[in-house]
This record gives sequence, structure tokens and C-alpha cells, in this order.
Amino acid sequence: MQQQSSSSDHKQKRAKFHNEEEDPIINHLPDGIPVTILSKLPINEAARTCILSRKWRHLWRFFSGALQFDGSPVMKDMKKDIGKASGRQLQMAMEIMFDAERKTYTNWINELLSSLKSPTLEGLRFWFHVATDYDVGKWLQYAVQKKVQKLELYFGHSFEYVLPLNLFKVENFESLCVLRLKFITLTNEMLEYLLCCCPSLETLSLISSGVPNSMKISSSYSSGSSSLKLKCLELVRCWELSKLEVCAENLVSFKYCGPHLDTEFRSVPRLVEAAFGGSYVEFIRESFLSQIKVLKLDITQNVPQVVYWLSQLPELKNLKHLELVTCVEDGIILGTCALLLKASPSLRRFTLKMLNMNAIFRREKTLSKECEYSVKELELVGFCGATCEVELVMYMLENAVLLQKIIIDTRFPRKPKLRPKRAFPKFGSCFGTSQENTIFGGSCLSLK
Repeated sequence: MQQQSSSSDHKQKRAKFHNEEEDPIINHLPDGIPVTILSKLPINEAARTCILSRKWRHLWRFFSGALQFDGSPVMKDMKKDIGKASGRQLQMAMEIMFDAERKTYTNWINELLSSLKSPTLEGLRFWFHVATDYDVGKWLQYAVQKKVQKLELYFGHSFEYVLPLNLFKVENFESLCVLRLKFITLTNEMLEYLLCCCPSLETLSLISSGVPNSMKISSSYSSGSSSLKLKCLELVRCWELSKLEVCAENLVSFKYCGPHLDTEFRSVPRLVEAAFGGSYVEFIRESFLSQIKVLKLDITQNVPQVVYWLSQLPELKNLKHLELVTCVEDGIILGTCALLLKASPSLRRFTLKMLNMNAIFRREKTLSKECEYSVKELELVGFCGATCEVELVMYMLENAVLLQKIIIDTRFPRKPKLRPKRAFPKFGSCFGTSQENTIFGGSCLSLK
């Protein structure tokens, strides 16, 4: 009897401890605070909190954060294995298994979306290979109903999908701030809708997407007297595009990678960041270059003709950071860098990313002192000790009188995919050399 009484007292003390100590922390919080916390977590982690207490059992259903569906880990592994399969029968069997896993993953997405009760969602990302457009239509309707702010769509490079205007036209998509599309066709009518009926749109990114032959990004589409809020415009490998007209007073960043393009920029007073790549080299004619502060150039597809274009480059009087990506192996590197440095009197940071196929170790040239540059930081990414790289370092040490830091990064930079349906050759491994007053990897030694 005494033992049973002691056990009962112990249980009462534990219950009293839980009621007094744990309940105020978890169960007594206002409903809005736990939901806000859960919305900052990934959805799978938010759902796990249902085991904390009875009050938290269903709180995850009011999740209002960003949902990202990038495909299950099993799908990603199977997709890699299908390409490596040797026999046709084995490949077909693996494709059947992949379709089954994809269907299971799609059903899980639909079940999850139907379980959420929050009236809004911060973002939706569907970034995996789908089989049909049946579920895609429902997902887009869901995005409009939930008033998402960020929408990212990629359904596979072999899945031809045209963004349907009728799904969005039900009501103005006033909440949409960021739209990223990859391998999705955007019609001229859909573009007009985005500019007219999405007054909060700040970022528009189109990657390998079908677009109209001529695009006009202008506040003239906006309803009323409100100006276009677009701040970031990215057009990458949109092969159908041949003419672009931009009139956006709030535009801050512009990126273009692709073939020749006729452009007209009017009223872009806030544009300070620009990136160009592909076979497009006529960017030197853009009227906004004098106001650019950050410029990224990928010249892997337009050398040596790019040297001629850069020789006509106007003065970039406000440029502070210049990034140059090239796969040139030899002497053109130094000439290209010299042209860019001469055109940038206020440059503070210069980054060179080398995509070398073969490092050339020839006899160094004797370089004369050209002029004094204002660069304070030089970064060499993909450094392999080639002669042209060593020459550039020596050239900068002689001409950049304010140079304080040199960063040597031997890690291989990610190679951009610029040409359609064409693979680049594989590169060899890089190696680095020890040099005083430089940064290797992450360590830093300043120049004195």
C-alpha cells in the first residue's frame, strides 16, 4: 500500500510539473505566434510539431510560408540511373518505376495542399519533371487562390507547357512579387496580363522559355496611373526573342544571355546592375552603361570579336564591381582585361572566372606600365597557374596602385549552359601555387 501511494504521489507531482512548467511555454502561447514560427520552417518540419501537444496537433495546417517541391530524393536518384542504364529493357523498366514514384509524389503534393487552411502562402515552387498538365492546372489555380507572392515553375525540359491565361484571368494576381519560369512558354497576352494585372511584380525571370518575338516591358500596360514596379528582369536563352523594349523607372537589375538582340531602353534611371552573356556583344551601345555599378560579362562565346567591341566601350564612370567569365587560354585575356580596366576609372573590385580547357605555359611577355587603376581587390576564380593568369597578376601589381587584396581561388567555376542542344567538353583539374599576400581558398593576406 505504501509503495502504491508513493507511486501515485510521484505521478501527481509529474502531472503538476508538466501543467505548471511546460504548458505556459507551449499551450498558452497566442495562436498567431506558433503559426508564425511554423511558417518559417520547411513544411515537413512544421508538420512534425503536431506531436508537441494537443493544441499544436493541427497548427501546421495554417502554414503560410513557402512550399518547395523539387522532386523526391528517390525521383532524383532514379532520373540519374535511367541515363546510365545499358539495355533498353532495363531502361524501360526503370522509367516505369520512375513514373510510379512521380505519381506517388504528385498525389502527396495534392494531399498536402488540400490540408492547408491558411488563406495565403508566401511562395510556391514546382521544380521537377511532370507527366501531364492535369495537376499543373490545379496547382496554378491554387497559387492564385492562396495569393502567393513568389511563384517558380519548371516541369521538365521535354514538357511543353504554355502558361494559361484563363487560369489567372479569374482575378487580378495582386500578391505576385516574383515569377520565375524555366522551359515554359509565355505568350504576348500573358505578358500583358502580368504587367497590367500584377501590380506588385518586382522580379520576372525567364530561362530557356518560349517568348514573343518582340517584347515590350513598359508601365503603359499598368492600370491607372501606377508605374511598373519591376526591379529585376532576367532573360536567359530565350531563343525566339529578337527585339526588346524596356521602359521601367524602378528597374534595378537586368540580365540577358542569348543571341543578337535589338534593344531600346527608355527611362531606367535606377538601373545599376547588368549581366550579359551568350553571343550578344552589342551591349556596349546601351545608353544606361554610364550609370551601372555592377557589371557581369560572359564572353565565352564571342572571342576574339569581343575585343573589337570592347575597344569601343564608353567610359563606365560609376562601375564599382566587374566580373568577367571567359574560357580563353592565352593572350587575349590580358588585352580584354586592360580594355575593361581602362574604361572603368572608379572600379574597386575585379573578378575573373577562368574556364580553361588547357592551361598554356608559354614564356612570359614583358609588359609596359599602361596607367594607374583604382582597383583594390582582384579575384581569380578557377586559377590554374597558366601564363596569362600570371601575367595578369603581375600587370595588376604594376598598374593598380591601390591594390590591397588578391584572391586566388583554385576551385573550378560552374560552367554556364549557353548554347542550345550542345555540350561543352570536359575540363581538366586545376591546381594552385603558393604566393605571398594572396588569398587561397578562404584565407586572407592583405597587400601592404
